[in-house]
Amino acid sequence: MPKCPKCVKEVYFAERVSYHGKDWHKSCLKCGKCNKTLTAGSFSEHSGQPYCTTPCYGALFGPKGYGHGGTESHAYS
Repeated sequence: MPKCPKCVKEVYFAERVSYHGKDWHKSCLKCGKCNKTLTAGSFSEHSGQPYCTTPCYGALFGPKGYGHGGTESHAYS
C-alpha cells in the first residue's frame, strides 16, 4: 500500500490523487504557501512540495523584479 508524502499514512484507492509517481490523500495535497487544496495537474512542485501554480509558485520561485514573481514584487539592487 502506498504512503502519502505529506502525512506518511497509507493511501487507499478511493482517497488517492496521483502526481509524478506519488499517491497523496486528497486532503493532504495542499499548497505549501497558502494551504489551498490542490488537484492533480493544477499545481507546480519544488523540492517535493506542491504549490499553486499561480500565484504562489511564481511569487516564491519565479523571476524577481518589477511585475514578476507574484503581485508586483519589487527588487532593487
